[in-house]
Amino acid sequence: MKKTERLVFYYDLSIVAESRTFKAPKPISVRKAFELMEHVPIEQRIKLMSKGREELYVSDWKWDGDIISILVNKSDKGMSDPVFTIPKEKKRRTAEKLDQEGQDFSVHVVVQLPQDELHPALVLVEYCTGLGIFVVQKGLNQILHDAKSLVPQDFEQFHPDGADDDNGRPKKYNVVFKCEFDGHISDDLKYDLDNGKIQSIELITEKEKYTNIDEDGYIQEKCKTLVLTLKDQDKPVRDKFNRLKVLFTNKKDDYSRARIKFKTPTGVDRTVEMDTNDASAQGYVKKEKLDDFQFDLKSSYEKFCEVILEKMKALLKPEA
Repeated sequence: MKKTERLVFYYDLSIVAESRTFKAPKPISVRKAFELMEHVPIEQRIKLMSKGREELYVSDWKWDGDIISILVNKSDKGMSDPVFTIPKEKKRRTAEKLDQEGQDFSVHVVVQLPQDELHPALVLVEYCTGLGIFVVQKGLNQILHDAKSLVPQDFEQFHPDGADDDNGRPKKYNVVFKCEFDGHISDDLKYDLDNGKIQSIELITEKEKYTNIDEDGYIQEKCKTLVLTLKDQDKPVRDKFNRLKVLFTNKKDDYSRARIKFKTPTGVDRTVEMDTNDASAQGYVKKEKLDDFQFDLKSSYEKFCEVILEKMKALLKPEA
């Protein structure tokens, strides 16, 4: 991206609940999840990755009404020192990091809480290579995990059988809450699938991952793939995308991932992978370019860049 431009991607955020004791714990609202996160002091909202070489941390946080703004940073000690050159003058300069320093990057995240707490929240995420949505998700999930030790009672639910524990109190079980992001599907993917030629569809499951195939267990099964095709030659249809969405929804319990190989209307060969539970792929997530900045933008911020935030907030729905 140019120094005066930014890309912003659109996602839905929901909170899922997991438990080792009970198969169907009750999820919480996105609002409640962020209330739990706020129990963790901002200076402790940190996650170490890559054996400590990368440090993910929250450097700024603001909750105003139904809008939550977050500045997520990543400090990467493993990156090579950046080199700057002036080729015509044969000048070269290396910006060397000091010991324990990491090259820093940041992204602005804007969360619009829904009016109906049963619905997902709209989330806009600034694009940065190496600091994408799954890294942001890891960071938020770490904060939720850390909140459990501070307010453990909020991570307990009454057991559905209504029984009492050994002390005569209603029995409870522990619950883990996690953030789950689903990308908004761009019109480009729908158009390319509806108007292009789908070459193959693969549904992939890893339910039986690493089961033994030979007698001594040296050869193991990694995943199972079901390969499908379409009857386009006999009966071409124009709503391929919607039909695939229905297929993925019906098969999501048996197949966790899907791979589609197709040729776009312009003749370009493409392959996209997506979760059957999501039906979006990063290359086809809805995005918006922000431009017309009157100054050069930095790759990292310690506090919010208010101009970036305001442009992102202008993309939000009038009301959640």
